[in-house]
Amino acid sequence: MKKIVFYISIAIFTFLTVHFFFSSDKKLKNVSRADKIGIVKEIKEIKIKNVKNPLNVSIEEYFDNYILAFRINENESSYIGISFLDKNFEEIGDFKKIDVESDKAQDPRIFKFKNDYFLIYNDVLPIEHFARAMHLAKINLKNFIIDYRTVLDQHIKAVEKNWVPIISQEKKLLLAYKLMPHKIMQLDDLKKNSLKHLIFPNMSFSRFFWKWGTPRGGTPAKIIDGEYLAFFHSSYGKSKKSKTYVMGAYTFDAKAPYKVRKVSSFPIILNSSKKTRVYFPSGFVIKKENDKDMIYLSYGENDKNSKIAVIDKEKLFENMKKVY
Repeated sequence: MKKIVFYISIAIFTFLTVHFFFSSDKKLKNVSRADKIGIVKEIKEIKIKNVKNPLNVSIEEYFDNYILAFRINENESSYIGISFLDKNFEEIGDFKKIDVESDKAQDPRIFKFKNDYFLIYNDVLPIEHFARAMHLAKINLKNFIIDYRTVLDQHIKAVEKNWVPIISQEKKLLLAYKLMPHKIMQLDDLKKNSLKHLIFPNMSFSRFFWKWGTPRGGTPAKIIDGEYLAFFHSSYGKSKKSKTYVMGAYTFDAKAPYKVRKVSSFPIILNSSKKTRVYFPSGFVIKKENDKDMIYLSYGENDKNSKIAVIDKEKLFENMKKVY
């Protein structure tokens, strides 16, 4: 009898554990899949030769092709890789590992500024206690060497991640430090930690409602239809193992004070939460297809794979709501 009670107890415990960790997420229960309602038209796998799992790939235009920046995890270390894709998203040549004088660099975003290419990523600081700061690096694509690297430590938090690069219409490099409220910084001298936090007179911050965790940076921001578009990520859950990471889109004004105008009405998901618990957007490009604007969004999935979602811009905007 004791054995029967023991086995029944084990079965109940196993069922509850599986149900708690792997059942469909209640917060996503009524969220429509983006591919089912026409927002996402296609998913493309990103494969990089000799890289088992290129993580959180960031895409940018490179002449008529594409350039990618991504994280490589090897033996408890992390590095930055660069690769090129043709128009059909086939790899051109071999990837290059970029020397940023660290084996702890994570989650690079690549962007173009004044005809040069830059990486923005987070890395550890050479101090006794654990801390991470954002780093900006200008990359020479002729020899894949970093021309210069700037540590953007602001002494605000011990760990800094996910700042959003913004190329202003005045050709200044801006960085969104926070999304809610929208906190903007400006870097005047790219070779120095010359960041200044912009303050706008009589500004009323826009705080949009998002019930899937606090929105944090994802992709660089780009102008489309006269305003900036970018994609963010957020997470929620009681523990690290059970957390769910989702992504959404937002737009904001092209001029100061860069007020947020629209946000996704719901997360952009492509699978059930049983299959995919992590979406991490890192970059996007905009292309015309049959006179329609299509967005190629690069993102990481489950901290294992990197993919590109082909997004119908019109459908995306139809499923966004205004922020007041």
